[in-house]
Amino acid sequence: MSETILLRRIRLKNILSHENTEIHLPIGLIAFVGPNGAGKSSIIDAVVYALFVTPSAAKGYRGEGKRGLIRSGASEGVIEVEISIGGKTYLVQRYVSVNRPDVAFIYEITSDGNKKVIATGVQNVVSIIEKLLSIPSTEAVRFSIISRQNELTRFIEETEAKRKEIVLKLLGLDELEKAKELFTREVLKDIEKAKDNYEDKKRLLFESYKKLESIKSNINLLNEKARKLEEAFSQLNREVETFEKAKDALMRFEKIKKARDLMIEISRYHSLESVCKKIASIELGKLISQLEIYKNSKKELDGIIKQLNEYKSRLDNLRQQASGILQVTIEESDAEKLISIIEDRLSELKELLQLKKAEMDLSEKSLQAIKTSSICPVCRRPLDEELKKILLSDAHDRIESSKRLIKEYIATESKLQELLNSMKSLHETIIRYGMKYELLNQQMKKALEEYNNSKQIIDKIIDEVKDSNELQECIELNDFSSVKTLQCLQRKCIEYLNMLSDRAAQLQKILSELGIESEVVIKEFNALQHTLSNLGIDTEKASFEELEKRYRESIKRFQMVRDELNRIKGKLEELEKSRTDLEKQVSELETEVKSLEKDAMIFNALDVLANNILGKDGLIAKVLTKEARRLMEMYTNNILNEFGMDFRISIDNEFNIEVQGPLGRIDLRGLSGGESIALAIALRLALAYTVFGRLPGFLMLDEPTQFLDEERRRILFDVIKKLSQRIPQVIVVTHDRDVIEIADHIFYVNKEGGRSFVREKSIIQKEILEI
Repeated sequence: MSETILLRRIRLKNILSHENTEIHLPIGLIAFVGPNGAGKSSIIDAVVYALFVTPSAAKGYRGEGKRGLIRSGASEGVIEVEISIGGKTYLVQRYVSVNRPDVAFIYEITSDGNKKVIATGVQNVVSIIEKLLSIPSTEAVRFSIISRQNELTRFIEETEAKRKEIVLKLLGLDELEKAKELFTREVLKDIEKAKDNYEDKKRLLFESYKKLESIKSNINLLNEKARKLEEAFSQLNREVETFEKAKDALMRFEKIKKARDLMIEISRYHSLESVCKKIASIELGKLISQLEIYKNSKKELDGIIKQLNEYKSRLDNLRQQASGILQVTIEESDAEKLISIIEDRLSELKELLQLKKAEMDLSEKSLQAIKTSSICPVCRRPLDEELKKILLSDAHDRIESSKRLIKEYIATESKLQELLNSMKSLHETIIRYGMKYELLNQQMKKALEEYNNSKQIIDKIIDEVKDSNELQECIELNDFSSVKTLQCLQRKCIEYLNMLSDRAAQLQKILSELGIESEVVIKEFNALQHTLSNLGIDTEKASFEELEKRYRESIKRFQMVRDELNRIKGKLEELEKSRTDLEKQVSELETEVKSLEKDAMIFNALDVLANNILGKDGLIAKVLTKEARRLMEMYTNNILNEFGMDFRISIDNEFNIEVQGPLGRIDLRGLSGGESIALAIALRLALAYTVFGRLPGFLMLDEPTQFLDEERRRILFDVIKKLSQRIPQVIVVTHDRDVIEIADHIFYVNKEGGRSFVREKSIIQKEILEI
């Protein structure tokens, strides 16, 4: 269902017990309420008949056919159903007559209220409705969005085989089996013979193509090979002539080239002579000694720094101890100032101690005087026993307090004195190490300065020879101390000076053999190089021995190429004859295959269609069935969850429905009445999802509470109320007046004098008020 569908209006004229009934249907939960036989279900039956009943199905509709559909005493009737699909409004009119076939129209109502005819005729109208609703057949409606009387739980009550049959039919898969049967075996046999003949001829043609392609490929390869051999033949002939002219020139050129290379090498060594003298003048031992002094001093200096840091840390620890003893924060970190602070505190402490001892001595004397006298030593008044007791107690307390403080002062004095001694000792050590640090630092700086002076000389030499390939090996050492670099440079210089002497002797010997002076070597080298270049000889790679060898190989290749060329020409003549014969055969086969190709193509299409795609076991049926089961499972469980049910279902290949509750598997027949109803509605909506492609816009339930006890009716109405929150339009036909409590809109259906009347609740209330 590509668009939301809503029922907008229903009009019944002389249909069943309705003489002239018109109902406008709003959105929401709609209830048609009335006693049994009032004509409620007639409304549902009329809608189904107008929209979905074909001429062939009309004969047995409601068990009586058209005669039972028309109101008693009338010969014809009209059903009008106005529906909205995706914002567009359509009007379906179905004229029912006892004496003639039904007539049907479907209109599109335009925005200006005019009617535009879309189709006429019952079968055409039903087909248009199926197309608008995107359903394979009208049977889909019966098991999804419209539940007629006593059919609500029909789907779950069917056997597995019947359920599968229903779903396949709703999906339109039964039509696939019919289509397969249209292709008879006789037709396929005739086309199969043509196909076999076509395949034989095509295979023969394919083999001929391959053979012809192979022959053409061989001809092209042999022609290309012959062309290359002819080029090689000409090239070899020229090479022989060139080799003969070049042998004498090349023999002398090799000696001249050797002399030139020696001169270049000697010149390069001469350029290093002055630098090597400077390198030799540097005292390597002195440089190493300076570096060692620097390294040793730095190592010892690092140890002193580490020791000084440790002593300073210990000094800071003593400072913190002093803060703790004095119970004050001492921020001073300078050792001398810290010692001065503690000495001052010790002096203050000694004064306090002397003062406290004097106070105690005075208190002891007062105590003794009070004990031995009957007059107060201070105020000189007589002492009675009570006053004497008070004075003795007070003197005793002062003595004890003085003793306690004296003891504390002595302990604090001892600790501070011990800390002071430790600080002084540590301070002297720090001073001693500081002096040693300064001495070593000066020694290290001096060694570093001397080393840097030497290194500057070495760096200057290195900068002079950094572009020299001969000394590059030493430059690339990247030695920080330059010691290894200098050692390498001195060794290389000795080697190059020895090589200079050796190369000079070799050059003199070659010049004597050639009978020339060194001044004309370059001139004769260039002349011979030009001559050999004109002959096609690469002087950088060629040698006399190699040239002689290549000359002999060229003669040998010349003979081989000539023999191979003659053989290939004979083979080409044979292949050209075979190609001509095969091309004629291919042309005849192509004509024959083309005439058979049409029948073979038709067979392939029909064979695949009949045996693999169509039919109840074909690819289409398998894919759709599998997808239908998946969608039904998913949608049913989603809806059950929204209904607040605590069980879920699964559907196997045979459409057996298995129920899983919180405690495990539940037999389908073991569900309670309310659970069965919830499952039945969920399955209907799932079928609608699966067949139409989305949730329907409306759902019609005819007498869903029939044969249900009070508890089951209550559960059903709860489900219907939840359902109305998901579906725009839910229509319930029932005699149960409890539905009034949950419905958004109520239509009362009553029969008076054999005629059914439908009144909306709001209209009835208005009429009552007017009365």
